[in-house]
Amino acid sequence: MLVAALQLGPAAPTITETADRILALVEKAGAAGVTLAVLPELALTPYFAAEVHEDLTPFVNPEENQTAIDAIAARAAQFGMALVLPFAEQNNAGLYNSMSFIDNKGSRVGTFRKMHIPGQVDPKADAPITILEKRYFLPGDLGFAVHDLGAVKVGGLICYDRRFPESYRSLSINGAEVIAVAYNTPVMPGGTLGQARKASELAISAGAYFTGTAVIAAGKAGKENGVRYIGRSFVVGSDGSILARAKTNHDEMILAELNLDRQVKIRERWAFATNRRPDEYVMREPA
Repeated sequence: MLVAALQLGPAAPTITETADRILALVEKAGAAGVTLAVLPELALTPYFAAEVHEDLTPFVNPEENQTAIDAIAARAAQFGMALVLPFAEQNNAGLYNSMSFIDNKGSRVGTFRKMHIPGQVDPKADAPITILEKRYFLPGDLGFAVHDLGAVKVGGLICYDRRFPESYRSLSINGAEVIAVAYNTPVMPGGTLGQARKASELAISAGAYFTGTAVIAAGKAGKENGVRYIGRSFVVGSDGSILARAKTNHDEMILAELNLDRQVKIRERWAFATNRRPDEYVMREPA
């Protein structure tokens, strides 16, 4: 199965302009014969959670987001391609950092809402950048569901979720054949681009390895609003080996071939389902 991570450079000034760039990537992936493609976290907008905003309308307008998602889904369906498309989901409860699962016929079949919300509510006075997701986003309330996208069953993680091993395990237990990871990861003060990229690859490759599940990881690249993002989107096989990496800091299609028959054999050999001991795992502190 041919899959793609669709990396994006810095967002355009409007959702419509960014959606046009995504449509171009979807066209390219469809023409190449891609079965499943994954886009970065908050794909339609800048990473607005690194700044204080009085008005989030330019980023979270439901009608504008819906129009963009529908157009992108329809274009992917022309090629029989399934898609994982992250966006800022505004509803009556509040705002979620979400991803939409679109099957190979263009139907939205499910949503994942980021479970682990990092950062602060207020900026740190002495820091050039503060992650402010706790200011804007509610914690996800849909669990770690897996969605049938036609050719494959896919579960999702968004950015900080990839740091939690329980996330990968939950998705694999729930039947994920492929895990989609979307991220907007800045280079934080005191760190380097190389260090941040290495940490991201380590977390995601480990998640693939210890569940025997292929992962498609798509991120934002380049410098946006003065902040450097790590990019380096990639695809990792079910044995933890990286199959393909981004070569640029711009919009880019990263292609890789997944062998799901081999994945089944890897899982059988490691026998996680047989030998797990869930009753013995400590998930909360003793009373």
